[in-house]
Amino acid sequence: MRVLFAGSFDPITIGHADIITRAASFADELVVAVGINPKKKYMFDQDKRVDMVNAVVGQLGNVRTVKMEGTLIDCAKSNDVSFIVKGVRRASDVDTELAQAAVNRDLGGVETLFIPSRPELLLVSSSMVRELLDLRLSVSRYVPNEIEPFVAQNRAKKGH
Repeated sequence: MRVLFAGSFDPITIGHADIITRAASFADELVVAVGINPKKKYMFDQDKRVDMVNAVVGQLGNVRTVKMEGTLIDCAKSNDVSFIVKGVRRASDVDTELAQAAVNRDLGGVETLFIPSRPELLLVSSSMVRELLDLRLSVSRYVPNEIEPFVAQNRAKKGH
């Protein structure tokens, strides 16, 4: 069974890494799609975000990282996935994702599996990490060790 987990991963967090590891445990192949939304402003460009995800998932033999250029449904179809995996942290995530899951099923014929966040990771988010980085605070407890060099390089570029 091939499964898709998509996100911006700007940057990838320990929460993302946990969902990836858990999804990889039941999937024959997990495709991690690094998306781009023209309406969003990113701290890291898409290539750098792909590199960060690859650094984190390198030890998992059944995980492949791709760039997602179009819609989630297009990505699911082009990668011939059976399911889309979504991590959910709170009830509001479930409400939003249930509606999206219905669209994915209706338009793409792809079902969605929800993986609840571990309690200790409920507050971890990429937006929180970016805010901490903007404030020049440590993010080491919220991001995988493998992306520390990317964070340091980003700080050096910005003179932080």
